[in-house]
Amino acid sequence: MQTDALFASWGRAWPELLLQGKYKTTPEDFVVTELSELSESDESQEAESHKHLYLFLQKRNQTTRELARALADANNVPISSIGYAGMKDKHAVTQQWLSMPIDESGLGGKEPAIPAGVQVLKRSMQIKKLRRGWLTGNQFEIVLRDLGSTLDVPELEARLELIREQGVPNYFGVQRFATDNLTQAISWLPRRRRERDAFKRGLHLSVLRSFLFNKVLAARVADQSWLGVADGPLWGRGRPSVDEATAAFERVAFGEHAFIADELEFAGLKQERRALQLRPEALGWKFLEADTLRLEFVLPPGAYATAVLRELGQQCSAQAAALVKGGAA
Repeated sequence: MQTDALFASWGRAWPELLLQGKYKTTPEDFVVTELSELSESDESQEAESHKHLYLFLQKRNQTTRELARALADANNVPISSIGYAGMKDKHAVTQQWLSMPIDESGLGGKEPAIPAGVQVLKRSMQIKKLRRGWLTGNQFEIVLRDLGSTLDVPELEARLELIREQGVPNYFGVQRFATDNLTQAISWLPRRRRERDAFKRGLHLSVLRSFLFNKVLAARVADQSWLGVADGPLWGRGRPSVDEATAAFERVAFGEHAFIADELEFAGLKQERRALQLRPEALGWKFLEADTLRLEFVLPPGAYATAVLRELGQQCSAQAAALVKGGAA
């Protein structure tokens, strides 16, 4: 199933605005800064037990996976030894921590090789490899351009105030599904037991869980109950920690795709829950010009800025899907 068809089927919480802004005109119009509790360290005071070098890197027009590969190749270590807390957008300027092993790379007192076009902003020495989820959130600075002469500024600002107060549906964004990741993941299910590529296995299972979650959330949006229910399913093994009515609602929402839930249980994933409501923190905005708007906000780990943008207008979300299909998200 194509990404644009998926998102067309998942409703919005609020009436569509006639906002015709351009999204990600340049990478500098979409800046993401990873937030964590890590800080720079005094390497002269580090203990011998510290085996991993953490680098806070700035990249441009590059996925996190591509950056990890480039860092691994430049330092002659396997990509599996490179750690990162979360995946960041490609068509953007992003700042995030990555880790690399000191013992395997043989750095000693030498500086690590940094891929071309990548900047080192901070560094730290740590005992353990950086793992997925070791972040507190992401800060976004997004510029929307060419909003048009018919822009209704009071209506747009009223929508932003509404989002600040009540949030938006916490959909997994278009980046999770790419062009046809869902179709590929469903086709992969019958042969999942033979999969030896850990990254590919993780990607397919993540796409399938995200799809089921979005199906449930879309059903909640449709009956306007998304603000009254705390969270939704990230399907896996184990008894759902919800009442029978909620569990029944979710199974109905899965529809013809209920078989995916069964497969996720067999795959051994542990059942978890994810918030249905996404409320951006520190949401602010400023008109740089009459038709150019800059948005700033902070989202928790695993949340997508596109979930916020799609509640501002069809054009932004459609363009985001187009960027994913073109391999640029």
